[in-house]
Amino acid sequence: MGGNVTGGLRRLRDLGLGLAILALALLIIAKLENEQALRFAGPFWAIDGDTLGAEGERLRIEGIDAPELAQICERADGRPYACGEDARLGLRRVVAEGRWECSGTQRDRYQRLLVVCKRGLEDLGERLVRTGAVVADGRYLAAEAEARLKGEGIWSGTFQRPSDWRRQRQVEEAELAGWGKALLPNWMSHWFED
Repeated sequence: MGGNVTGGLRRLRDLGLGLAILALALLIIAKLENEQALRFAGPFWAIDGDTLGAEGERLRIEGIDAPELAQICERADGRPYACGEDARLGLRRVVAEGRWECSGTQRDRYQRLLVVCKRGLEDLGERLVRTGAVVADGRYLAAEAEARLKGEGIWSGTFQRPSDWRRQRQVEEAELAGWGKALLPNWMSHWFED
């Protein structure tokens, strides 16, 4: 019976040691990744509603999706407005308050650095979603639900989600190119090829 207790204690000790080594390895990885992060403290300028410029870099704020600059939305009374421009102006106003720090380690398919921006405990992406300037895209879902319930920003009227708007534009452009190929003589159709 004593052997069973000793063997059980050894296994428990080994499990504890293994978990401690795993925790240490995760801390080291996190530290190395944090050291590799590119950091920016401004000044920032708003390229569009979810992209900043700083020190020659384009910084895409992670977890949000802003209406495109050419996108039009409708106010509650049915009047159209340039919600993409409004999103850019909103981002411009918030970063003009100063003291934001952005950092990231990965890039998107357009080579923009994916960043999270903070000022103390305040998160820039969450603030933009909470005010209804942008929609959540993988993060900040609670902030989006709150903005929707309060009718903040774009949630006060009607709009197409930015990803749906972009997809529709791509389809329309492809259809237009297809019509151009069909209507033009063969020798001109090469102008519409990618």
